[in-house]
Amino acid sequence: MRLKLSLVFGSLSILILLLPVLFPLSGNPESDTAAAIGRFHILVLHFPIALLLVVPVLELLSRFDAMKYLREAGLVILFLCLLFGTAACILGYALALGEGDSGELLKQHMQNEIAATVLIALTLVLKTIHLNHPHTGSGVLYLSALSLSIGILSIGSHHGASMVHGKDYLYAKLPLSFRMLFSSKPDETAITADASAYEQIIKPIFEKHCYFCHSEAREQGGFRMDDYELLLAGGDGGMPGITPGSPEDSEVHYRITLTPSSNAFMPPYGRTPLTQDEVLLVSWWIASGASETASIAELDNPPEALDALLSRRHKNSP
Repeated sequence: MRLKLSLVFGSLSILILLLPVLFPLSGNPESDTAAAIGRFHILVLHFPIALLLVVPVLELLSRFDAMKYLREAGLVILFLCLLFGTAACILGYALALGEGDSGELLKQHMQNEIAATVLIALTLVLKTIHLNHPHTGSGVLYLSALSLSIGILSIGSHHGASMVHGKDYLYAKLPLSFRMLFSSKPDETAITADASAYEQIIKPIFEKHCYFCHSEAREQGGFRMDDYELLLAGGDGGMPGITPGSPEDSEVHYRITLTPSSNAFMPPYGRTPLTQDEVLLVSWWIASGASETASIAELDNPPEALDALLSRRHKNSP
């Protein structure tokens, strides 16, 4: 009976594989209802992780004669893990669909977590077979599936955490020597007048405040800011992201200069907004032609904020 139940619930959970086929992510917000429901993803996502890690502990303890009864408990835990894992996948997909999320990091997170949930379903079935027929070699298959489930779930969870906190969150507060080993971002170096204004001044501002939602990893609103040409082109709204020489016709400038209480203000609520100096630097760069290659010295009328930045970067450089 329990094998039939495992097969039924396992098969139903595998239907989540159809989500990307039936509801492909376009990168555009599709539904406020889907977004509202999907935001409960944050309440559910930790359960399958915690529950799955309990299973190998139960398996280890059940090796002792006094705790053999725990062998059955693992089956219940796997069932709950599958239930919450399936719910987390559905809610997470609804969140991405409703809010218009897309991008490579989101894709990797989604693929890993769906694969992990399918593997958990397989693990549940193999665990049931092992309990019913303990001497058929099914135990090796079960433990292999369990180990693979934990590994893939861990990778997918790391991608999810990177989407929330940024790729370098784990290393940001480590000493410089460790950051240089692990971090994808170079440490601050002094800026000279011959340096590219875009590469050394503007790009780091966008990376700090905007890449979280508008980069290859996460392409919200169809807008990427980590590529110069795509930055100028803009997103799905139709307005150019950057119009060289015209800040007032640039959506980026429009968004960062709105009042923070506006729904269109960027970065969104919960993210650190640009400082007044950073806004001035972006405005200056756009008004000066928004060149990708022009040096700082080649741009006219630099704001006082530039001197402050150069001084700070010189002070903090190794």
